Amino acid sequence: MEGIGAQLGYPLIVKPSRSGSALGVTKVNSAAELPSALVAAYAYGAVAVIESYLEGTEIAVTVLDEGDGPVALPAVEIRPESGVYDYESRYTAGATRFVTPAALPRDVLEAAETLAVAAHHALGLRHISRIDMIVQGGVPTFIEANVAPGMTETSLAPLAIEAAGREVGEVVAKLVATVEH
Repeated sequence: MEGIGAQLGYPLIVKPSRSGSALGVTKVNSAAELPSALVAAYAYGAVAVIESYLEGTEIAVTVLDEGDGPVALPAVEIRPESGVYDYESRYTAGATRFVTPAALPRDVLEAAETLAVAAHHALGLRHISRIDMIVQGGVPTFIEANVAPGMTETSLAPLAIEAAGREVGEVVAKLVATVEH
């Protein structure tokens, strides 16, 4: 445990390699917290990811490809009251404030959109994805890609779709038609 901390430094994020809704994700501030964080991650699968915690502005960029190539929708800025966008922050009404488009300078938003489309393409994703990032010092850093972004009333993709001036139902119907062909 000390070796991991020595190599990556603290704080860390420990999460399952395959999960959703931040289930099994733990912020770790010391070596003493690492074993229980790993147990929480292993509850969701055989592989855990350990990565450096990035302090900054968390954003999500939905990428939509309706057949004409991937396009980034407006970035959603995530402002959890607790400071951590965990399961409770995601699904408790009022626990997180979402700002769409994100309250960041235009050049930062453009860089985030470019990064999101590049990640979508590099990972071989199709139709719709959500690319999560942390912005530090005006530079967006890729965290993860979500290949089946949530579409509930507390999900980020519908916020981005609406911020783009689109109707969620219309977008979903067009995606279904695209997949059928």
